[in-house]
Amino acid sequence: MLSHAPLHHSVSYCRCRLRRILFLLACPAHRRLCTASEPSPDPSDLWIAKIVSTIFRLAPTPAAAEPRLSPLRPVLSPSVVLAALRRLRDPLSALGLFYLSRSDLGVVHLPQAFTFLISCLCRSGLQDVALKLFDEMASEGHTVDGSFVEFLANSCIEAGKFDLATGFLAAVSKYGYRLQAYTFNKLLTLLVREERVSDAVLLLRQHLGFQFLSIDTCSFNILIKGLSRVGDMDTALEVFNQMQSFGYVPDIITYNILIDGLCRADQVNNGHKILQKVRSDSASVPNVVTYTSVISGYCKIGKMEEAYQVFDEMIGAGIKPSRITYNVLINGYGKMGNMPSAISLYERMLVCGCPPDVVTFTSLIDGYCRSGLLNDAMKLWDEMNQRELKPNAYTFSVVIHCLCRKNKVGDARNLLKVLNGRRDVVPRAFIYNPVIHGLCKVGNIDEANSVLLEMEERSCTPDKYTYTILIIGHCMKGRMFEAIAIFQKMVNSGCTPDSITVDSLISCLLKAGIPHEINKIKSFASGRGSNFEIPNLQDIHSSIGKSMDISVAI
Repeated sequence: MLSHAPLHHSVSYCRCRLRRILFLLACPAHRRLCTASEPSPDPSDLWIAKIVSTIFRLAPTPAAAEPRLSPLRPVLSPSVVLAALRRLRDPLSALGLFYLSRSDLGVVHLPQAFTFLISCLCRSGLQDVALKLFDEMASEGHTVDGSFVEFLANSCIEAGKFDLATGFLAAVSKYGYRLQAYTFNKLLTLLVREERVSDAVLLLRQHLGFQFLSIDTCSFNILIKGLSRVGDMDTALEVFNQMQSFGYVPDIITYNILIDGLCRADQVNNGHKILQKVRSDSASVPNVVTYTSVISGYCKIGKMEEAYQVFDEMIGAGIKPSRITYNVLINGYGKMGNMPSAISLYERMLVCGCPPDVVTFTSLIDGYCRSGLLNDAMKLWDEMNQRELKPNAYTFSVVIHCLCRKNKVGDARNLLKVLNGRRDVVPRAFIYNPVIHGLCKVGNIDEANSVLLEMEERSCTPDKYTYTILIIGHCMKGRMFEAIAIFQKMVNSGCTPDSITVDSLISCLLKAGIPHEINKIKSFASGRGSNFEIPNLQDIHSSIGKSMDISVAI
């Protein structure tokens, strides 16, 4: 807090400087300078500005500053006040001086004073205040160039104040400004990113046909992509049709987005029809992305003949398949168990000079594993390593699952150790779960606990399947209190147990002759916000004779 002595000395100093400045102002040359339009501040102007800003800064309120500034009224030119505003670091304080000098001291502000304050307010996150000041500026007849309007709109958009930005866009037309498409598209992009796709669509429809706003093909592409991402293909098609009705020409990006969205929404036939339409009567030429989207759509629903037919059409059109195209087809054939076709495409890929990547090998390995051909899968694993392609998390998961299904838990455990040595792979619970399941199945509970510990050391969060497998595994070995401890750990971690977890644990507790632990489990879970149903004891008693099946957990 400022003491009275510094304030007294500051005011005395300002008075001394003021006497000297008033003397200088007696010069006719200086009077002519003050009346000139937007003069460049001379040293005396800068001293006055320094005095004004100091007085205003030391005053407790703007009202308290007014009587101290009144003696300076004769020398308060617009350029002096502008210089004083620039000396105040706090934009709200500068705004207070702006209004005080205008209303009580009779200063007619320069346009630069408005734009300076508006810029400062925007940089401080006060876009709502800045827009009000912009309205005042426009109402006083001041104009700015389009770039400043763009800056103001972009400031609102980048701050995430979308409602403020849309309101500004609606109002700016009355001032005669024309915003560039870039600004409008930026607003649409951020609305889509914030999952306000419907608001983005409404905004575009409201401004279609307005001359003050530039809308281009990219504007529609942003909306169609956003709608496709949320699966609203009906509205995406409406926007696409509306685009053409207003005279905007779709480009190949528009078609690619629309076709990909339709194929992802299991409307592959419609996507294929649009591809055929583009080929026959559009100014745009389909590219590898266009064809690959349709191929991927057919592979996704298992229609491999149709997928390969589109692949042939692409080759016939002189378009070279990309690695993604090959990977999509190989993955599709692998999932259908048609490994000869998958390998044939892989070999064709090599002949055409398209190097495979980890996705290629993962798809092939997955295909062999689905067909039960573990040896062939491991040969590809070795080939991948020879090519110095590092397996990713999904490659490890596919092989580990297959090894565990073949009861080769030891090999799977060794592979898991290799994974733990890879710091570039983010571990996931679904990779560890089959190994834990396999170890519990053969009664090696201690090793299963070790795997859980490794997961936690790698910051891999166990899921409900991990905990359920371990709970059932411990119960099967008669380690009931350890099973209860794992259950408590599960609830404490925020992982909600499902009916399989609860039914299995309670059944085992009843079998072990310790039913009193059931209420403890219920009380423990309820105290931590878990809302699961304790099953009817009669139903549990009827199932006690049935053998526990750990496989229900995964």
